[in-house]
Amino acid sequence: MNFDLQSIWFLLVGVLIIAYLVTDGFDFGVGILHPFVAKTDAERRTMLNSIGPVWDGNEVWLITAGAAVFAAFPELYAALFSSLYIALFVVLVALIMRACAFEFRSKEENPSWRNFWDWMVFFGSAAPALLVGVAIGNVLGGLPVINSLAKGDSLSGFVYAEKFPVSFLNLINPFTTHGLYGLIVGVTTFLFFTLHGVSWLLWKTEGTVAERAKSIATKLWFAFVIFYVLCLGFGYTISFRIGDASKLAFLGLPQNLIEAIKPHINNGVVEHALFRSMPLEIVMILAAVVCAVLYFLSLQKSDGKRAFLFSALTVAFATLGAAIGAYPFMVPSSLGVENSITVYNAASSTLTLTVMLIAALIFVPIVIAYQVWAYRVFLFKISPESLERELKAEGEEAELY
Repeated sequence: MNFDLQSIWFLLVGVLIIAYLVTDGFDFGVGILHPFVAKTDAERRTMLNSIGPVWDGNEVWLITAGAAVFAAFPELYAALFSSLYIALFVVLVALIMRACAFEFRSKEENPSWRNFWDWMVFFGSAAPALLVGVAIGNVLGGLPVINSLAKGDSLSGFVYAEKFPVSFLNLINPFTTHGLYGLIVGVTTFLFFTLHGVSWLLWKTEGTVAERAKSIATKLWFAFVIFYVLCLGFGYTISFRIGDASKLAFLGLPQNLIEAIKPHINNGVVEHALFRSMPLEIVMILAAVVCAVLYFLSLQKSDGKRAFLFSALTVAFATLGAAIGAYPFMVPSSLGVENSITVYNAASSTLTLTVMLIAALIFVPIVIAYQVWAYRVFLFKISPESLERELKAEGEEAELY
């Protein structure tokens, strides 16, 4: 891996994505568990209040990652938001409904009203948890992208070859390589977010809510391990064909990266395209596996703090492993590697990347410091019993959600 501005921003965007998966990830997990763990209204309030002070701040990382991609890799931003438009729109609707559910649920005491918003909490958490993984899997598996520059068109940029509704349906089509891999990764992220939510509930709550969540996680952990292994196994089989070797220059890669890819080319195909940096990837994979095992052991001890740490490290190492495997490709093209979006042909100018890097080094630590402070302020145990006592003492105004 090179350490130029383009590659540095590739890593920074990866770090922002990891920050989002770790922070908003446990929100999604709590929302997914919400209708199944909580049996009474007090228990449902407890679960929502556990994430109440932080859920909206966690979404800042998604906005920051999107803005970073827009500024650092505008070609990537344009291609993804056109090719994945419908899926991203569904995610946006789900996030809006989740936010409405948090705010509106306790405005009325009518059981039907609260039951409706409880299921909106589930939908607003489950849909993004699944579709985020579907998007990642599709991108890694290779999307049908055309580099118009390679066709002699210098104005159109990267064009997504499929049109709606085929473009959306193929994202979850198990008969296409990227669709099948998207489904596998989507189920894996769904299971991970659920387990991550359990670690937060063990850390933040006590009593019946924490015990039921722990019981669910013990069963789901094995399913997560199976799907993670499927992700690795299927990912190892992914290869990309070269349509026209004379047009590989349109990838914009430095010569050393082109030389690094050549040993993996056999009969016009880049074999095991996501496992070209095997030693580093093995380290990341093993680190993720070890952290997943340590998560399970912490879960058995009901140690929410350690479970949260190890679930966060699991997704961090797994994401880093995927990023290392994909580099320097950001969106491999299933229509021919020469059409792929790379770290280099999608990047902004050197001046733009330099100014952004200076701004990021100044403001990102400030955001992190604020979030750490916010978590420390609100990180205390709550339970249905303590919530009911507080409501009786202070009235309904004491309730957050």
